[in-house]
Amino acid sequence: MRPARVLLDNLPVELARISDQENVVALHGIDRRWRTARLVMEVTADPKEIADGPWRNVRCLMIVTNSRTHVRHSFLTKNEAPGLWRADVDLDRAAHIGHCQVDAVFAADLEDGPARLVGRAETPWRVDFDSARPTRKRTLKMVWKDFTETPALEEFRDDPWTVDAEAGEPVLYLNSSLEGFRALMEKASGAEQRTVRQLLASHIAAQAWEALFHTALYACGTERDEDGRPQWPGGWHEEVLRSMLPELWPDLSPDDALREAVERRREGGNGADLHARLLHAVATRTRTQKTVTETVRALRRTNDRGAR
Repeated sequence: MRPARVLLDNLPVELARISDQENVVALHGIDRRWRTARLVMEVTADPKEIADGPWRNVRCLMIVTNSRTHVRHSFLTKNEAPGLWRADVDLDRAAHIGHCQVDAVFAADLEDGPARLVGRAETPWRVDFDSARPTRKRTLKMVWKDFTETPALEEFRDDPWTVDAEAGEPVLYLNSSLEGFRALMEKASGAEQRTVRQLLASHIAAQAWEALFHTALYACGTERDEDGRPQWPGGWHEEVLRSMLPELWPDLSPDDALREAVERRREGGNGADLHARLLHAVATRTRTQKTVTETVRALRRTNDRGAR
């Protein structure tokens, strides 16, 4: 699935705002005001699989959702050729905040009933109204707060940081009441302080990603589609899961990886394998191995200088 063209009030959008690799269209910072974005979406499927499958009357539907404005629109596609469907997906600028998701689902008539869900696009597209660059990579918002003077954070007054994952967008709070902490993170001077800062930053990032993953996984809830698959939660929860699950189960599709994670969480047990996979994914994402290696080298150089 991909947009063959993107138009704003019938004028084409430059190709630099469309990323086939990230599946993102970025519409922020356009030099003119616009009302309607039109994505000419094309969806392809294996014609032989469609023809030989145990179904009749296969059709494709485009689904647009925005978790912040509760928008949910559907667009019926036209079967242009064997294995090719196309639809004009219109997005009203006034109806969207942040970003929306464009997905494709396939329905068909089966022996047990009509209009059954039989498939969906491997990766949805994201239309971002707040970014001028077509990328899903977002930095976690970081805010310095005096935990002793902030009622919502006072119970964590002795912690150097905490993650608020309950808001519309997650926030990493750093505790400015801890003596020297902010100065170390923002104004480290000298090789030793920079080494400590780098190690701390890596540790903070790792804990933040762990917290975001667990919160996002629990946001999936217990809802299932007609095939018994867990539903993607939408919003930043879905962004985190779609970003991290391929690192936990690189051999599985995103949908199968989500099912695996939800089932392991639901079944309980000690969760050792899920936790081990998560630790590996987080270590890779935060480049922990590189940070540790550089820290050891820096300490060795410091010791060598001291021994002279």
